[in-house]
Amino acid sequence: MSSKGTKTKIILNLLLLIVIFAIIYYLINQSFADIFAELLSTSVVVLAAAVILGTVYQIAEGRSIKEIAEPFAPNFTTKDGFLTSSYIAFYRIVSFGTGTLISEIYFYNKKGMKLSQGAGVTALHMIMYKLAVITYALAGLVIQFSLFYSNGPSMIWFIIAGILLTIVIVAFLLAMSVSLNVQIFFVSLSNKLFKSERLRKWVDTCNQQIYSLRETVQTIIQDRTALLRIYLWNMLKLVFWYVLPYLILIENHPKIDFLLTISFISFAVVLSGVIPTPAGIGSFEFVYLLLFRPVVGTVDAVSSLLLYRFSSFILPFLYGFVYVIAERRRVIKEEIIEVKKENKENQR
Repeated sequence: MSSKGTKTKIILNLLLLIVIFAIIYYLINQSFADIFAELLSTSVVVLAAAVILGTVYQIAEGRSIKEIAEPFAPNFTTKDGFLTSSYIAFYRIVSFGTGTLISEIYFYNKKGMKLSQGAGVTALHMIMYKLAVITYALAGLVIQFSLFYSNGPSMIWFIIAGILLTIVIVAFLLAMSVSLNVQIFFVSLSNKLFKSERLRKWVDTCNQQIYSLRETVQTIIQDRTALLRIYLWNMLKLVFWYVLPYLILIENHPKIDFLLTISFISFAVVLSGVIPTPAGIGSFEFVYLLLFRPVVGTVDAVSSLLLYRFSSFILPFLYGFVYVIAERRRVIKEEIIEVKKENKENQR
């Protein structure tokens, strides 16, 4: 590459860093302000628990990703999985959610996977996570059914709707990934129903992703225990997030029921994609407060929510921030060395 081209890359990388820092500055002053304020008023023990559990979650997540990615990238490690999760968390925030899937596929591509393989790994990663979420929500519904039936029977239907909707999505994707005939039927039906060019492009995109998913599943199931291991790692990782509300609230509410908090957080995760929410309030936050506020009051419910968001949302972002900055620094340093080398050669 010419010296001019290398200099252009350096400038673009520096501009990218400036944009990233500008977005982070905005987020700190807006979205993150309440969370950081809550951290300052939190006891050291609770804060340490939030950091430790959030970190252990990332490690377990890294292991689950490694189990999915390893057949396509034999040298992919749990550390790589940890960095993948952190990388995704970082770009989820700085892109305001739009770059989540792209960042995951791009990371796998950097590790030597084809784009189609990365898309398949990303899809299976999402499916196994949702299967674990469904499992906890179903268990919580069974355990707390009598409580909801006596105090809020209407909530039962929302929970069931959330679970069923998630099951339908997962079952549909798995059916498409296992059977080529089902995929062909889906494409044929979609082409008959959707006539506009925009919808046809969407169908083509879905078709490509499903093909990638099927390729991934077919590769992984050659090891008969692989899917079970991936599922169990996803079940394990959620434990470290789901116990957080109990550990946060037990200090001021010593009689709070452990299984109740586990059930509530599992319901919040499932319902967050089902219940419409007021403008300016995230769906998860709305459902979380709806469930916890009657039990612990508004102040403690909001406080526990902010700490939960720190551990599950901000902490992975911070790990990703460190990784991305180190990576950008390395790239810029290599490009500067390349420019100096080219300048020396031109002077000869």
